Amino acid sequence: MNYTEFVEKEGKRIGLNKVVDLIKKVSGKKVLIYTHDDPDGITSGLILTELFEKLGIDYDILIPETMELEKDRLENDIKKDKYDACFVLDKATMGYYDEYYKICENFIVIDHHPLIGEKPKKIVVLNPQLHGDYKSCSCSFILHMLYSSFGFKSKKIDFLNLIGLKGDWAIEPATDYYSDYVLPFIEDVRDNFGFLFEKIEDEPTLFEVKQRKYTTLLNQITEVVFALSGGGFQYFYNDRDESLSDLYQPIFTYKLLKKIDEEKIFILKKREDFFKLIGDEKALLIWKFYKDDWDKVSGYFENCVYVDTINSVDIYMFFGNKIPLMPMIGSVRVYSLPRVKGDEKLLIMVNNLFENGVHFSFRSTSKNLHCGEIAHELIEEILKFYNYPGEITGGGHPFAAEARTRKSGVPFIFALQKLLEILKKRKGGENG
Repeated sequence: MNYTEFVEKEGKRIGLNKVVDLIKKVSGKKVLIYTHDDPDGITSGLILTELFEKLGIDYDILIPETMELEKDRLENDIKKDKYDACFVLDKATMGYYDEYYKICENFIVIDHHPLIGEKPKKIVVLNPQLHGDYKSCSCSFILHMLYSSFGFKSKKIDFLNLIGLKGDWAIEPATDYYSDYVLPFIEDVRDNFGFLFEKIEDEPTLFEVKQRKYTTLLNQITEVVFALSGGGFQYFYNDRDESLSDLYQPIFTYKLLKKIDEEKIFILKKREDFFKLIGDEKALLIWKFYKDDWDKVSGYFENCVYVDTINSVDIYMFFGNKIPLMPMIGSVRVYSLPRVKGDEKLLIMVNNLFENGVHFSFRSTSKNLHCGEIAHELIEEILKFYNYPGEITGGGHPFAAEARTRKSGVPFIFALQKLLEILKKRKGGENG
């Protein structure tokens, strides 16, 4: 099945036409877009805004720091202009979003994360995870399908989709892994973009977790986008240099990628060429700070502690205070941790951010302990005592997930206690 056939068939299965019809209705009008502040979210926003520009749809795009879209934020933002629709990209599929139709009648969620809560019925949701087994992909991939369904083709849009797919781990060219779900797209663009997939022996990126010998140009470029944007974890460098003091990195990254010349993509041969392509000295400065942090923090992870084995998964924990880049370095470290009693490993990282709350990050080599389910359960337990759903958020995928309390005032020891109770319950379930 080629990619065009895939889009037509899969589009029918997941309800792509509902979104297409709604977009046609707002042609010539103005819409509001929210997108996630990581590489996938930013490339998703770029693909959708490119589509809207072709269709004559005016838009405002916002890239807030929180994962889920908060009700208060939507209520405040929707009043700022006459918006005929609101599109929410890569910001989770939450059951409570269903009530947002009262704030904006045409409310559309485009996402690839597993559903949390009840399936929405009053809003439009485009998400393959609501239709059968889990599909490894990215939000950019769903947006690319939408873009293609209008009959448009663009090598730049293909390039942005590849960054989104790589950023959310749906493909790993350095180990020849491509999710079956996205393979029709990969085969469709391989002739044009094969140079991005070629294995090279160079300094490993954050994406080389199962091996550290080879990387690819796509991995290198996506790591740069991760560093520039803050990666969805708000690793910002405003306090490192005066020239960055007023810079909001997700919007900065969005604008850099938006101005890329399509034809110049194909002269890229190394990471340095990408910096020349985006052409901004601040980008190089951010990259330097990112690399300095990576080198410094990597050494801290020698102090991971084994705590137990559940469902044949050895559980390790790491604790730190205001540790930058923790989830990414943990993604690499989990594969090098020694086995104790189990066949697989789970690394739980606990970062005390003090006034900014607690950040739990989960990385696993196995589906036996679903990271996303643990993170979601942790948040649900905390919310029973601290009702700040906009601040206390969490969830993710089987192999990776996050949970954060932010400025909610949840004590560190309380959040940690709830995590240990969840692990204890799973240990008890294992023992029958």
